[in-house]
Amino acid sequence: MSSNPPRWADRFLEWYCHPDLLEDLQGDLYEVYQKRRTENGKRAADLTYVWLVIRSLRISAIGKSKRLKNSIFMMTANNFKIAFRVLARDKVNTAINLVGLTIGIACFLLMGLYVKQELSFDQFHSKKDRIYRSWLKEDYGEGKIFFNSITPLRFRDLFEQNFPEVESAAQLVIENHLVGRGEGRLDERIAVLSPNFFQVFDFEIMKGNKEAPFPGLRSIIVSESYARKYFGDEEAMGKTMSLQIGESIEDFTVSAIMADIPHESSIQFDIAISTENNRQLYGQGSMNAWFSIIPENYVLLKEGASVESVDAKMQDVVMGYLSEEVERGQYNIGLQPLTDIHLNPDVPAGYAPVSNPQYVYILGAIGLLVLIIACINYATLSIGQSLRRAREVGMRKVLGAGQSTLVVQYLSESLLLALIAMTVGTVLTILLVPTFNALTGTQIFFTFKWWHLLAYLGVGLAIGVAAGIYPAFVLSGFRIVSILRGGSQGGGRHVARKGMLVFQFLVTVFLISTTLIMRKQVSFMQEKDLGFTYKSVVSVRLQPDPAAQRLTQVIASGMENGKLLKAALQKHPDVTDIGMATHMFGSNGWTQLAYTDDKNVFRRFAFLNVDANYLKSFGIKVKEGRDFEEGNGLDERQSIIINQAAADYFGLENPIGDKLPGKEFGEHRIIGVTDNFNFTSLHSQVEPLVIAENAMPILQGISDFNVEDSPVPKLVFTYTGSNLAEVQDILGKEWEAIFPNEALDFSFVDEKIQQQYENEARLNKLITVATILSIVIAILGLLGLMVLVVNSRIKEIGIRKVMGATPITIFALLSKSFISQLLVAIVLSVPLTLWLISKWLANFAYRTEIGVGLFVVSGMTALLVAALVIVYHTLRASRINPVESLRVE
Repeated sequence: MSSNPPRWADRFLEWYCHPDLLEDLQGDLYEVYQKRRTENGKRAADLTYVWLVIRSLRISAIGKSKRLKNSIFMMTANNFKIAFRVLARDKVNTAINLVGLTIGIACFLLMGLYVKQELSFDQFHSKKDRIYRSWLKEDYGEGKIFFNSITPLRFRDLFEQNFPEVESAAQLVIENHLVGRGEGRLDERIAVLSPNFFQVFDFEIMKGNKEAPFPGLRSIIVSESYARKYFGDEEAMGKTMSLQIGESIEDFTVSAIMADIPHESSIQFDIAISTENNRQLYGQGSMNAWFSIIPENYVLLKEGASVESVDAKMQDVVMGYLSEEVERGQYNIGLQPLTDIHLNPDVPAGYAPVSNPQYVYILGAIGLLVLIIACINYATLSIGQSLRRAREVGMRKVLGAGQSTLVVQYLSESLLLALIAMTVGTVLTILLVPTFNALTGTQIFFTFKWWHLLAYLGVGLAIGVAAGIYPAFVLSGFRIVSILRGGSQGGGRHVARKGMLVFQFLVTVFLISTTLIMRKQVSFMQEKDLGFTYKSVVSVRLQPDPAAQRLTQVIASGMENGKLLKAALQKHPDVTDIGMATHMFGSNGWTQLAYTDDKNVFRRFAFLNVDANYLKSFGIKVKEGRDFEEGNGLDERQSIIINQAAADYFGLENPIGDKLPGKEFGEHRIIGVTDNFNFTSLHSQVEPLVIAENAMPILQGISDFNVEDSPVPKLVFTYTGSNLAEVQDILGKEWEAIFPNEALDFSFVDEKIQQQYENEARLNKLITVATILSIVIAILGLLGLMVLVVNSRIKEIGIRKVMGATPITIFALLSKSFISQLLVAIVLSVPLTLWLISKWLANFAYRTEIGVGLFVVSGMTALLVAALVIVYHTLRASRINPVESLRVE
C-alpha cells in the first residue's frame, strides 16, 4: 500500500498553486498527512489531505499561476473575450442570430421531448429485455385469419409448464366493474393481475408486500391517486372497497398502495384484484379454453435464454395439446418484446392503443430540420457580414495570425452564441411545455438530471460548430492582397452558400405544403358526409342487470333499462329522436361475426343490435325496403336490415325478403337496405353490416365472435335546445330518479367522432407550430441574405442611384440575386412533398385531393415572405447617400 497521498490531489495542487508557494505548502500538507496516517490510518489521511488541498484553493491563485498564463485555457479565455466583444458590438446581427438559433433549439427540444417520450415507453422496467407479450394468430386459409394480442387464460400455465426458458408468466385483464354499494356506484376500469405481476414488472408498491401484494382472495390494490379519490386523507390500507363480481357485490380489502403508473407505460391501471377471482369472473370453461381470448399474457425469460428457442418449440407444444382440433401451422403463438408494443402497429393492439411510428419519426425529422435551417441562418448572416470584417482579417494576417488561429477565433464566436442560445432555448422550452401540451394534446414532461447538463452542453457545442464552421473558413480564407485592393472576398459564386439557401427554402416550402395538405385531410375527415347526422347527438351508456351473464342477457337488460330512461326523457321538448344500440358512432371495434356459408365460403361482417328508432335517430335512410317499425312483433323477432356493402358482399341482387347465405342461422328475413354509411373511421372502407333488433337468429349461425368496443347498450337522442350545457342537468335529474345507485356516463357523438382522428389532428398542430417557426427563421435567413447582397453591391447601388435608378429598379436588382434559388427550392419541394404525403395519405381509405392549388399557395407564401424582406432592404438601400456608398473601400 502506498504511503503517499492521492496522486490526483497532488496534481491538482500543482496545477493551481503558484510555483513560489508550492514547495512550502506541499511540505506542510505532507506533514499533516503523515501524522494523520499514523493516528487514524491511510483512508482518514487521504480524506484529510484532499480536504486541505481543496481548502487551499483560491480563485486569485489561479489567475496568478504562470502555468496557466501561457496555456490553452488563457488562449480560449482570450478568444471568448474577443468573441463577446464582437457580438456585443454588432447588436442587431447578434440579436437576429440569437433569436434564430433560440427558436430552432426550442423547436428541436420540444419535438425531441415528444419523440423521447414515445420511444421511452416501457423502458423503465429493469427486466424489460427479458419480458415478452404473447400473441395468437389462427390461420385456417381462405381469409380465415384471427390475429390477437389478447390470448387465452390458459396460456400462463402453458408457458410455465412447457418451456424451461421461461422464468415466470404474468397475466393481465382490464375490464369495467362497478365499484361501491348503494348510491353513487362508479364504473371503473379494473385490472385482474396474476399474483407474481409485480415481480415481473417494476411498478412500485409504496405500501404493502411487493412479493405478495394479494394476501387473500378478496385483496385489492389501488394507486396513490385513487386512494385519495376513494378515501381522501384517511389511511387506505385495510379499508374496504366493494366490487360487482358477476351477480354479487363482493367486499375487497386494500392490501397495497402502488405509485401512479408512469405515462410512458403500455400497461395502465389504478385498481387491481388477483386472478384468483378468475373462476368466479369467467367460469371454469374459459379457464381451460384454447379459443376464448380474455387476458394479455406476458412471459419473463430466464437470463441468457433465447426467445428464438421458445419459438422453435412452440408448434410442437401446441400440437401436443391441439393435434385433434387444428392442423400444424393453423394455431400460431408468438412473443413480442415489451418495448416493441407501443410503436409496432403490425401486432394488434391489446388493452393499450398503439401509436403510429411514422408520426414519431416525422416529428423528430421536422425538429431536426428546423434546427438545421437555424444553423444555416447563422452561417448566412455571418457570411453576410464578411465585408465588414475583411479589414479585421487582413490586419490579423499581417500581424502573423494563421488560418487555424482565425478559424478558432471565429468558431469561438459561434460557440459562445450557440451556448447562449442553448441556455435561452432550454429555459424557453421549459416555459412552453404546458402551452405545447395544451395546443397539441400531448403529455410531454421536462425532467432534469445532472447528466442532462453535459448533454445540453454537448448539443450546444455541436450546434456552434455546425453553424460556425463554414463561415469560419470563409472569413479566415480571405486573401490579404485582395483585402488591401478592396476586391470581392466572395470566393467565386458561393456555391455552398447558395446550396444552403436552396435547402432552407426547400424545407420551408415543404413544411408549408405539408401543413396545408394535412389540415385539408383532417378537415375532410371531420366534415365529410358520413351518411348520417350526428350534430348535437348525445350518447348515454345504459346499465344492464348486474345478474346478467351472457351477452344477450346483458344487451336485453340494458335495452329494458333504456326504455325507462327513454320514457323519462320524452317529457322534455328539447329531447328528440331517442334510440338505442349496442355500439355508437365514434367508437371502433364493433361486434364482428363470422361463419362458413353453405358454399363453404368464410364470411365476416359487423353486427349492430338496435331498437326500432335507432336509424331514425341518426337520419340514416333506407334506400330499398323499409325501416324497423316500433311495436311490430315480427321485426322484434326476426327482421334485419343490411347496408349496401353487405348486399354486395353476400351477392344479394334482390335482398328484400331474402336471407343471409348459410344454413345455421335462425329464422330471419331482410326488410331493408341502407346506403353505405361510415360507422367506423375513414381510415378503412365501409364493411358489411347487419342490423337487427333481436340478435339471437344471427348469433345461432355464427362460428366466430369478436368485439373490442363494449356491447353494453347506449341510448342516444338529439338535443335541439340552444344551450348544450343543459344536457347534463336534464340527464342528471332523470338518471338520478331511475338509477340512483349508478354513475351517469354520457358523451357527445360529434366529439367521439373527432377523437378518431386525434392523432392526425395532433400531428397537424405540431407541424403547424414547426412551420410557423420555420417561416420566422426563414425571414431571419432572408435578412441575412439581403445583408450579404446589399453589402457586396453597395457601390453598384450607389452608382445606379447617381444614374437615376428608382426603388423599383433597386428592388429588381436585389431580387435577381436570389429569386432563382427560391424558385429551384419550390420546384424541388413539390416531388418531395408528393412522395412523403402520399405515404401518409395511404393510411386513409377516404382522402382528400391534393391539387395544384396547395403548392401554388405554398410557393406564393414563400415568395411573399421573400418580397417583404426585399422591400424592407430596398427601402433601406434607397435611403443611403450615394456619396457614402461610393466611399466604401
